[in-house]
Amino acid sequence: MGYKPGKYLKIKLDDTELVGLRSKELSWEQDFAEATTQDSPGDAKEYVPTQDDATISFDGLHNPDLTGEGLQEIFTKLQNKTQFEVVLGGLTSGDITLTANAYMSSITWSGDYSDIQGMSGEIQRTGEFTIGSVT
Repeated sequence: MGYKPGKYLKIKLDDTELVGLRSKELSWEQDFAEATTQDSPGDAKEYVPTQDDATISFDGLHNPDLTGEGLQEIFTKLQNKTQFEVVLGGLTSGDITLTANAYMSSITWSGDYSDIQGMSGEIQRTGEFTIGSVT
């Protein structure tokens, strides 16, 4: 199958692609509770997994002419505290997908005088991911 360029990693919000993106990043972390007792072999610390947390970060350019989820739509989701389904994954058959409910947790809209307007933000997953693949 080989390597896949990052441009083939997409973010969808309620089945509509988030547009204008240049980079995407998933941070999925697992918390652990220490379970060490006097009976732990070799006095080594032992841990058990507890809760996990995930955020999806994105960065891109604001282009109001693109069709899809753009700056206005994500502003509305943040302002209204709207829960939505987020899908992070590839496009071709067999590519991994992660699907969960989520909220917009932050948005940055930027624009230097001599550059194109930019946008970036974070999506906070709520609940667990369903791991699947493109069919």
